[in-house]
Amino acid sequence: MDGAGRAVPGAVDVSSLLKLHGPHAAIILALFLLAQALLAFPGGGELNHTDVAVLAFVPFGIAAIWVVQPAPDPLPGLWCVGILGLCTLTVTVLSAQPAIAGSPLYLTWHLGAVTTVLFMLILRGRVLYGWLGYVGMAAATLLWAVTGGLGAMAGVELLVRHAATLVVGTAIYFGLLRTAKRISAINSRALAEAAADATALAAEEERVAQLARLDEMARPMMELVARGQQLSAAERRDCLMIEASLRDIVRGRALAVPHVLAAARAARERGVEVTLLDDSAAAGTAGAVAELLARELRTLDSGTLTARLQPAGRTELATIVISPLAGDARMLIVDRDGRVR
Repeated sequence: MDGAGRAVPGAVDVSSLLKLHGPHAAIILALFLLAQALLAFPGGGELNHTDVAVLAFVPFGIAAIWVVQPAPDPLPGLWCVGILGLCTLTVTVLSAQPAIAGSPLYLTWHLGAVTTVLFMLILRGRVLYGWLGYVGMAAATLLWAVTGGLGAMAGVELLVRHAATLVVGTAIYFGLLRTAKRISAINSRALAEAAADATALAAEEERVAQLARLDEMARPMMELVARGQQLSAAERRDCLMIEASLRDIVRGRALAVPHVLAAARAARERGVEVTLLDDSAAAGTAGAVAELLARELRTLDSGTLTARLQPAGRTELATIVISPLAGDARMLIVDRDGRVR
């Protein structure tokens, strides 16, 4: 969400463009597996064929489910190796069956099924793995066709349509990849603009808060001075206190919270010299330091107190140096984990 409450989209990949994950994708996957099962188990077949079909279909089914599982694109390399291994098992089982002229469709159902898995592998950003899988399937299919007496051309005819499928898949992937990169670039610009808007809004809110605090602290005295009246000793002392508080706000920034300002003013009225410095450039949090500082200011009756938020990169978050007129000076060091030593 940006500063105005708008949702800012993140990076986009090809899988998110295709919406490969979700209920609708699961339904499509189930229908695809059902269609392949009808081809692999045509019914009325021999027991031997059923055993072979099971041995071929199960690894293919696992690969088909695996390739659409949620994961960043491109898919992890080990996933790809596992998916190709399962597809290889399916192709090997069916390529070991004899090739017979006029064979029924179930003998080559795996070519389209495995090609679809390889197609999805390409769309998940693994083009090389997809084509390596196809080369292995093509070699096994050609060997099956030649050794079975069907001839090399019969094997080529079986393979060429599936090669075209992968060519189309590769073209789709690179086209969608360019689109995804453009969308991600647009989203990145939107995120940068949202961050800039949020920063500007925060700066404006801080400016308004500072003006309100300045108005509350200094306006009554400024109006009194503007009337040209002679200031009493108490009023002049009040002017000095207001000036010191304004200096705390400018130089102390994160330390200049209301209860610290009140404690610092009370300490100054007792004669304590107080200096607040913020060199942190907004690094870390000053909450614990402010509480400690307020306590020390309330207990100090004389002398000086200097509190400083350290620059980023220092091991300590802040230091507080206390030098009472009576007694030894001491330094409190606040670590970035909140410990005081």
